[in-house]
Amino acid sequence: MYEDFSKIVEGKSKFLLIGHEQPDGDAIGALLALYEFLKEKGKKVSMVVSGDIPEIFSFLTNIEKIKGDFLFGDFDVIVLLDNGDLKRTGYISRILKAKASELPVINIDHHPRNDIWKNATINMADPSASSTCEIIYDLFSHLKYPLSANVATSLLLGIYGDTGGFQHQNTSKKVMIIASELLKAGAKLKKISSSVMQSRSVKMLKLWGIAINNIFEYGSSGLIVSIISKEEIEKVGATEDDISGLVNLLNTASESKASLLIYETLDGKIRGSLRTDRNDVDVSSFAKILGGGGHKKASGFSLSGELQKTNSGWQIK
Repeated sequence: MYEDFSKIVEGKSKFLLIGHEQPDGDAIGALLALYEFLKEKGKKVSMVVSGDIPEIFSFLTNIEKIKGDFLFGDFDVIVLLDNGDLKRTGYISRILKAKASELPVINIDHHPRNDIWKNATINMADPSASSTCEIIYDLFSHLKYPLSANVATSLLLGIYGDTGGFQHQNTSKKVMIIASELLKAGAKLKKISSSVMQSRSVKMLKLWGIAINNIFEYGSSGLIVSIISKEEIEKVGATEDDISGLVNLLNTASESKASLLIYETLDGKIRGSLRTDRNDVDVSSFAKILGGGGHKKASGFSLSGELQKTNSGWQIK
């Protein structure tokens, strides 16, 4: 697959890189790392995600170049990075239109097999990888591409985020070796840690306090749940970015086999995030029932509607 990728890079000149909506560190890191690689090859490159870029990533070089929209006529290759499925790109119809017009579509991802796989021209996908940034690191190693400090920082951001700061079970020996090589190349681990994992605004902490107050156990299942309404988010002046990482906090409860965070977005949707650290629990199977997806240990879904509190609990209307 590396050879197929190299042929396209050699033969094409205008690349569009698409990360998933509500981008995390892996999506952002993958975008920025591949952007710099392609620019050094003399290519015209644009990066896009649907929605806003979280402020915690503002320290990264070239982050301001990630846009929110595009025209397919300006490109001759599409690269999908860390998307998980077509829906999560935010641009389903345009991607399918591009495929129909035989525009090459490259899928670089570590999520389980999904609808992108059958629509991509090239699949550089490995569900056993810790992150999409790990796959890109392997690609760069194969191509003998010398890593700059900026690229190393971008790749380490993705690996650090998707391994929970090297605490999740996907933190393999290989991951630690890669992290070491990225540090040698100048990756800024302290900056990543302080900006992404330890940066907490007052609004965020207030929102987390509300979520903790709303925690309940779902029967005897070992599922720890918290629900946050749009009104509660607005009350403390928080944004959707302030919710990032909260589901992992819920999962630290000693009673937890898995955690579920449900919240309303300000644009009229209901989102759910699921996490588990257990090998005998697959949260992606639950997410798929609700039209979502993801990994066995980290998944999510999105629904249309509003949350309504009743005497017996919450319901969707």
